Amino acid sequence: MTEIINNLHLVGLSSIELVIDKSAGDDNSTGSTANVADTVDSCANDTPLIPHVLKVSNFEVNWEDRLTNAQLDQLVNDGWIIIDDVFESKALLALQAESGFIKYRDAQLTTGIRISDIRGDKIRWITQDFFAGSYYLQSINALILTLNRSLFTGIRHSEAHYACYPIGFGYQWHSDNPTGRDERVISAVFYLNDEWTTEDGGALEIIDTHGAHHNVMPVANRLIIFDSDLKHQVQIAHRQRYSIATWMRRDSLVPFIEDT
Repeated sequence: MTEIINNLHLVGLSSIELVIDKSAGDDNSTGSTANVADTVDSCANDTPLIPHVLKVSNFEVNWEDRLTNAQLDQLVNDGWIIIDDVFESKALLALQAESGFIKYRDAQLTTGIRISDIRGDKIRWITQDFFAGSYYLQSINALILTLNRSLFTGIRHSEAHYACYPIGFGYQWHSDNPTGRDERVISAVFYLNDEWTTEDGGALEIIDTHGAHHNVMPVANRLIIFDSDLKHQVQIAHRQRYSIATWMRRDSLVPFIEDT
């Protein structure tokens, strides 16, 4: 358990009553009712907890209805859109809970060298071991089908990681495709902090296709979708800031194996 999530109950992430159990393979695990805010400190292992009350249907979004023609036009013309109130409350709370239980690791740049002056987030890639995160990716894959049908994007799969920015950190200007690469077509960020205000900082500043700057506040249950080639930065956060960074890719799916 890293220092960054020890104060979950102080940073605006919701508590949720869940029936939970350890991952499959732990013979000593037993189901119990737990309050996330009270149990984060006692969860010293690195095993995601599985909320049995959660179903994939909790994450279902009718993207055909949610994405209006005007929004699709904006995505094409301006390069970005925002969708608020994406999931029902049970799904949001499960993602908030899971983001609090996991052990974060230092993020790295494409070169494999961490440069804290450029980015200060800690991350954890979402694999099949993350119950709520896997359901989130299934919903994103449904979104991909809608984008492919409507905009002929040619996206083939998605990837995502939980991210936590400690107080005083952000991520300087960048695009999500390294120089000379174009595998990432659409990027998306889903936000997890409740009651976020402008005083808390941490806005995503994005430059649209016309060169205009926009500040997007990281409020819970908001999804920003944008062209992966757009320049953007995460401004300095004054509270611990939790989100899910997501990429929709056109290349072939490569099985992801996380370093231990």
